[in-house]
Parts: sequence; C-alpha cells; structure tokens
Amino acid sequence: MKPQIPFVFSTLSAVSQELCQDLRIPVSVQRTTANEFQDQPYNAGVLYALAGKEILVSNSYEMSARLCIPEAEGSQHTGANTLQVLIHGASFNKNMWDVQYKPETYSWVGRMNKEGYPTLAVDLVGNGNSTFPDGLLEAQTQMYVATIHHLIQKLRNGEVGGKTWDKIVLVGFSIGAITANSLARQYPDDLDAIVLHGISWDATWIYPAFLSGLQAPAQQVDPEKWGAIPPTYQTQSTREGRLVACFAGSYDPEIVEYDWQTRDFDTLGAAVTFTYHLVEAPEFKGPVFLGIGDQDSTFCGGRYCREQPYAVYNKFPQAQTHDIKIYGETGHLILYHHSAVQLIADTLNFLKTHVF
Repeated sequence: MKPQIPFVFSTLSAVSQELCQDLRIPVSVQRTTANEFQDQPYNAGVLYALAGKEILVSNSYEMSARLCIPEAEGSQHTGANTLQVLIHGASFNKNMWDVQYKPETYSWVGRMNKEGYPTLAVDLVGNGNSTFPDGLLEAQTQMYVATIHHLIQKLRNGEVGGKTWDKIVLVGFSIGAITANSLARQYPDDLDAIVLHGISWDATWIYPAFLSGLQAPAQQVDPEKWGAIPPTYQTQSTREGRLVACFAGSYDPEIVEYDWQTRDFDTLGAAVTFTYHLVEAPEFKGPVFLGIGDQDSTFCGGRYCREQPYAVYNKFPQAQTHDIKIYGETGHLILYHHSAVQLIADTLNFLKTHVF
C-alpha cells in the first residue's frame, strides 16, 4: 500500500468528545480489469476502463471515520439502532458534517445526535485523514463505491465500533450522493434508506459549472501547505471560484471564509468519472430523499432548477417513497446556506416517517 500523506487540518468537532471516537477502518478493493495500468504509461485504455466503472488497481486502504453515538438517555429513541453513514462531496471531508461555525445551526452531526441518531462520518479514500493513493487510477468514483460497500459489510457484521446495526441510512452530498446512487444500483441491499443532497441527473451544465470552480493542482495552489500532494489532487485556486462552485442566494458571508479555509481535495480520477455514476437504481426498494438548492447551477442544468430533481422517480422506480425538496435561495452546498435548518428538519421528518 502506498504511504499516506498526512492531512493538513486537524479533526474538527462541535460535538462532545465523550460521544465520539475517531476510527481508522481497513477497506480494500480488487482490480476488475484484464489490463494492468499501474506503473504503465498513460493511455486511452485508462479512460475506457474508468468509463466502464472498473477498478484499475488492487489495494488496501485505511478509511478515516468519526463515530458519534448519543448518550444513554437517547438510546431508547427509535433511531438508536439506525446508523447514518455520512459521505462528503469532492473537495470536502468528514468535517463538513460537523461545522464549527455556528454549530447549533449548521452541525448535521450535532443535531442528529441530539435527536438520538448515531452518525458515522467518513473521509473518502484520498480525502481528509484517509489513505492518499494514486489520484487518477485509484481515487475515482468506482473505488469510492467499492470501499463504501466494503464499509457497509463491516458495519452489518459488527466489525466497526463493536456494534451490529439494524438499519443503515446513507447520507451523501454531491459526489457522496452520486456514490450512494451507484451503490444502490450495484448493491441494492446494502442500504435501508438513502438521503441525497445536491445532485440531479441533468448533465448539461455539470462540466461547465465544474470548471467554473477554477480548480488547479493543490501543490500549485499552496506550495507551502500542499507541496507534497501529487498533482492529481486538486482544489479551488481562488475564493471566487469556490464561491461560484458552492454558494448562491442566502448565506452568511462568514461561512464562505470558513468553507475556504477548511476545503479539501478533489481528485482527477473522481472528476473524470463521477458523471458515469449518475444512474438508474431499478432494484433499490427503500425510501429515497432528495434535497437540492434551487440555484444549484451544477446540477440544475441552468441558473435555476426546474424539473430536474423529479427524475428521482425514474432513477429509483421501485423505491418505497420519493421525498423531494427544493430549497429557495440556495446553491450547491445546501448545508452551509440559511436553508440548512429546513434541510435538517425535512430529513428528520423523512426518517421518522419511515420509522428510522
């Protein structure tokens, strides 16, 4: 296994340290291609393999995670045996779910724990404090799907935190939601419910909007801080680019700076592959929640959302229910907008309605 590159930010938490524990969870993947790509010259076969949702390299990784379980007095809540697995977006990490700026408003983990729900926020491989492998051949969307599948198996078998979970709900933002979408297609029995933030299946504006974020190799953006990071790891190069990528409408100006200072990396592999995983999941039968900002230009196919979010009915045709919420005056990063309070409330209502 390639050596891990130390992450530059310390673990953040607005939640009581007594409720939470930091974990390093071993996960692994097996190559699914006939061709060997590792240590070979780059060629078009890499693109074709990635487009085919292949795993290009067999390897083992450590996935950094933070498990927070509410105190005993909340353990009788229905949600005490339902684990929320939280997956961040590209250029974020697990700390996005436990915001330190006004945590009483914006901390997803804090509110869910207060309501009695345990949470497991993970760093995707290649982000946060997880292993940093090859940013093209390995840290790509199908590898995310495969490692999250391995994680889910471990959770079902009681191999994480010493507890076997009755129900698992995956909550994903952006590429985290796309990972959930693809996981539901490939492994429809992995999850009991899915909560998607900030995606649709309209790809017409995805790459123009993505490029408008002005990403560049992290080692070039800040050589002093990120000089050791391989060039296949990217992040927004300017505050303006980050603002365009993540914000629109109504939000606190201070949280924009907080977001800038705590941003993480996107990989070239993830950037190449994520649209291939916006798929139909015809065999998933649990309930599905989709929340999206009405000014999410990346996934709304334009400046404002129209019919795009309602494609969830066709993409999850056998889902138990479809709960769709479009948040006004809100850009891509819903949880950092003023609509975060309503997003969290709507998700809690969704979970309680379905007895999670």
